[in-house]
Amino acid sequence: MKLSNDKIEEIIELIILVIKEDTHLRIAINNSQSNNFHTKEELEKTIDEISSIEMKKIFEQKLKNFDSDRKEYLMEKYGKFILSERLVRSTINPSFGLKRKYGVFGKHY
Repeated sequence: MKLSNDKIEEIIELIILVIKEDTHLRIAINNSQSNNFHTKEELEKTIDEISSIEMKKIFEQKLKNFDSDRKEYLMEKYGKFILSERLVRSTINPSFGLKRKYGVFGKHY
């Protein structure tokens, strides 16, 4: 089942709005570590250039698993920020006008 472009645009809009509103989130995302992750095009080019059959099989498997590997990479890099329970709760229910303060020993009202 494929998502419509309207739904995808709304999800992207939600993410942008949440990031704009949450200074802590913006700082955390900007400071997140970035590992190099190959693109599909790089894998395809590498497969074309490799002469070793064993190595070709390894890279073909990487290409086959690209979407799941990429999802795991992006989730590890950004999911912990965007999909955190704290963020979802604070976005949906901002405590009826009271700002929550999070400290070392829990939340205070």
